[in-house]
Amino acid sequence: MVDAAADCIVADVDSPALRELAGESLRESRFILDPLVDQALDELGVDRVIVASPQRAALTAVLKRYARGELTAAAAAQWAHRYIGRNGDAACQIFVDFDDMHDTVNYASYTVADLDEWMAEESDAFLVGRASPGRTCMWRRV
Repeated sequence: MVDAAADCIVADVDSPALRELAGESLRESRFILDPLVDQALDELGVDRVIVASPQRAALTAVLKRYARGELTAAAAAQWAHRYIGRNGDAACQIFVDFDDMHDTVNYASYTVADLDEWMAEESDAFLVGRASPGRTCMWRRV
């Protein structure tokens, strides 16, 4: 959560509690961090739907940076793999898959240009709450 808070600040999402959270130790107790997360979300006016998943909230901030052209598709996917990982929120897994697809693109039937196009489609769908177009299904079958 500390890393996600720092990434939000870098993405120009800011509040006093978010800054405090970003400055906490990675080893800090959840009993300290959880109230800061709640306070930061309240200060930012984040919907209660997103409050249920801090990973979705952080991914939303990263995907908004991607949509503004501040991150490449590969960088956004790498962030998802690093901070959400395979055991994270199921709704975020498609972006974790994209990182793996970038790692195997030289041996696959798709190109980096395909991945960039698919990432844009998936990102747009995620940000507006549409169902995933399922662009990583081909990779999961391999």
